[in-house]
Amino acid sequence: MKVTMLGTGTSYPDPDRMQSGILIELNDESILFDIGAGVYHRLIQTGINLESISSIFITHFHIDHCSDFLMLCQNLWLGGHDEPLNIYGPPAIKQWYRGLFDIAYPYAQNRLAINVRVLKEHEAVQVGEASISNAPTVHGTMETRALRIEWRGYSLVYSSDTAPCRDVINLARGADVLIHECNWLDGPNPEGVHTTPSQLAQIVEEVAPKMVILTHVSPDVVNQKDRVLEIVRRQTNVEIDLGEDLMTFEL
Repeated sequence: MKVTMLGTGTSYPDPDRMQSGILIELNDESILFDIGAGVYHRLIQTGINLESISSIFITHFHIDHCSDFLMLCQNLWLGGHDEPLNIYGPPAIKQWYRGLFDIAYPYAQNRLAINVRVLKEHEAVQVGEASISNAPTVHGTMETRALRIEWRGYSLVYSSDTAPCRDVINLARGADVLIHECNWLDGPNPEGVHTTPSQLAQIVEEVAPKMVILTHVSPDVVNQKDRVLEIVRRQTNVEIDLGEDLMTFEL
């Protein structure tokens, strides 16, 4: 399993970070977790064959997690791609999909064979040899999913956007890698939306994964990288890194 962090930033401008996206390559098949603004460009930079992407899991429908979907679709249809593309997401995926193809961009209808599927809470989906399960997160009023992929005895969890959340913690237990958001610095912040370094430190201590990668990091978090990592590491010996666009690792 090869994992590439395509976008580790937020909606706030950062010249070095695109919005949310993770590429997972499994032999001859590839999967995307989110496809926010700039992720299409990062995919091109990786040199991956875009036709190998069989499934896209969109964790929620904030713009920074789904805005490059049509760019990928356009590339595939212009290239004559004729294999089905499976997309998964919370129930709002049906309305979002109709909005794109029935209202905003009707010229794009029926260019690809796209299968749309709602991810029910705690449901597991099989993609080739991989099993991908999910859990609801706490992210304001937006219904959002954290994702866990298991493949040949290895496991990775992506929190998506969330405040500290018992369902996400339970999903992450025993994972080899936890990719968790860290959108805010410690301090007064709106409740129930995102995670701070001190909150993430508590999550990591409880989950005890083998490796943690911080993503969805705001410019403020990036500017205080050393302090943020010090806080997250203070209660654990787990390997912890701040995610960077195009960072890769293998499981």
